[in-house]
Amino acid sequence: MTDYLITNSAALLGGVEDASVPGSYNPVFASHALRFEAEQAASLSLPGVNDIWIRADCYYDDFNRTTSGDGFFASVGLPTVDIARIDLNNGAMTFDYANLSNSVPNLTGAPVTGFPDATLFTFDIHIETGAAVAGNVDDYRVTAYVDLSQVGQVLGKADKVNGEGAVRFDFGGTNFLDGNGRFFLSNVLVSDQDTRGRRFRILRPTGPGALATAVGGHAELGDGDPATFAYARTVGDAVTSILTPGATPPGTIGRVILASHARNASANPNPGQVINRLRIGGTNHDAAGQAPAGASLEALTSEWAVNPDTGLPWTWADLAGLEIGFAGGS
Repeated sequence: MTDYLITNSAALLGGVEDASVPGSYNPVFASHALRFEAEQAASLSLPGVNDIWIRADCYYDDFNRTTSGDGFFASVGLPTVDIARIDLNNGAMTFDYANLSNSVPNLTGAPVTGFPDATLFTFDIHIETGAAVAGNVDDYRVTAYVDLSQVGQVLGKADKVNGEGAVRFDFGGTNFLDGNGRFFLSNVLVSDQDTRGRRFRILRPTGPGALATAVGGHAELGDGDPATFAYARTVGDAVTSILTPGATPPGTIGRVILASHARNASANPNPGQVINRLRIGGTNHDAAGQAPAGASLEALTSEWAVNPDTGLPWTWADLAGLEIGFAGGS
């Protein structure tokens, strides 16, 4: 299983980090939501695989259900065609889709119900493309779920699919909120496995750890600002930070995932890799080195199914003694 993105950061998704609107996020699992104004979109870059899942906690002020306008608030993009989007027309929602050689959804699909106004809900969407869907490289299927219940699905075929995987998903669009409404996202996950029912808590660095040979530290790594960062000047430069886990949430910890949001600062970076690092009781536990693809921010994730110091399942108490960070690798 690969989790391509786990985030609640404005640095990656845009918007404004906002904890001021009650009910716009789940405080058990998040410290804030990302606020987007009307007509804004939060666009996710997807890895282009043929089977991908997306989940997010969502809160929409007021869907445009009463006017005669025509807008949309969720769309799926492949390299040369937008195959599907959830459309609003005369107050009704439909799952519109593309066929033949069209580049955008041109057919009105079945009605979609179940998206609430001014109520926090979990939105999962499953995007499948290519021959595995129904035997043809131009096939696709997109299925949407609200609070684990299926609310809509499109199954179609379009010439421009050509076996490609989805590379973009947009939350938001045009004319989908009444008046000056806003929408909020939190705890966004992109994975190649089923996301329904998965819960996670994102912990940011809150204080300095034991290692500080890289430039920058917890203040730069944990503020959600794409203009501030930490960097290694040579192989072995490292920084670690402590966490503040807070109250124990319900359930057990299935795994700990460390995501370093990184980019290359030059065409030939040195060091050329990011090594995600856990530090427990003075011992470093390093993941395999990864190299950012280019100058845009991307999530480099590593995971530990058990506590590497003990070999036992993680407990919430383990996190209080955990340092997280990275080192420069060759």
